[in-house]
Amino acid sequence: MYNANVTRTSSDGATSLARMTGRLLLSVGRPYENDMDLFVDGLPPSFSNKELADLFAGFGTVLRADVAKNRQGTSLQFGFVAMGTSREAYSAMAHLHKSTVDGHLLLVILAEKQWSACRSQSSVQDTPAP
Repeated sequence: MYNANVTRTSSDGATSLARMTGRLLLSVGRPYENDMDLFVDGLPPSFSNKELADLFAGFGTVLRADVAKNRQGTSLQFGFVAMGTSREAYSAMAHLHKSTVDGHLLLVILAEKQWSACRSQSSVQDTPAP
């Protein structure tokens, strides 16, 4: 179990939720797109896949945990977690959203919503100006 000091806060400060879809696919290999999959933003830079899995393990079965990295292997400070059931995913989201880990504010949302936002932002940015 990950032993970082996790506290809940009401602050809205965190890194941007909008990431490009191509970068996400490059970083984690496949999209997470159902109600058992969570997008986690604001991770400490040194966070590993195991630490991410351990953070969520207290809420149920973690099927997969991936910290997104760039081509050089540096953390992008966000990741994805696949939980065993939607109930576990919603419980983890309820407890960890807007909490802090090692001084970093976490945002935890359904990955499906994040992928939709990425697709929307990507299509807007790729549309030529009139």
